[in-house]
Amino acid sequence: MTYQIKIIIIGDPGVGKTSLVKQFISKKFSRDYRITIGTNIFIKKLILKTGEAIKMQLWDIAGQERWVKMRHLYYNGADGVMMVADLTRRKTFEQLIKFWKLDLMKYCKNTPIILIANKNDLVNEITKEEIEIIRNDINGSYIFNTSAKDGTNVYKSFEVLANEIVKNKLKA
Repeated sequence: MTYQIKIIIIGDPGVGKTSLVKQFISKKFSRDYRITIGTNIFIKKLILKTGEAIKMQLWDIAGQERWVKMRHLYYNGADGVMMVADLTRRKTFEQLIKFWKLDLMKYCKNTPIILIANKNDLVNEITKEEIEIIRNDINGSYIFNTSAKDGTNVYKSFEVLANEIVKNKLKA
């Protein structure tokens, strides 16, 4: 059986959402920074260790405030959420609680959430304990310290979220 799933990737501007997706899809990293306008949609096929075939729609959603009023339209039908923050900027983690969590509570109830602590290859500004508190606050299932630059935990984080989504679909 092939599952079609929709994953939204959200977080503040510049946390590395697009870089994570590109690393996952093509194992490439680009130093060029281009802001996302609205949303970018990527498709990736994946075979889980359990044998299920997955067709993933990855919705890389813009983090800039000017997109706030439209953002909820992109959440519709989400099967899973990756909340991304930047380990070099504590404020991006705080914003997950102050801002992004409210969107999820309103538009993505009962949707599996994974917290991505990105830019693990750089000096961290936040402790593991603080990240764990935030994971609990946003009701995240897992935390992954990732590096879109060198690929650390990128594939694994998408694979784990896909597994969580398939488990939910089998329960339904």
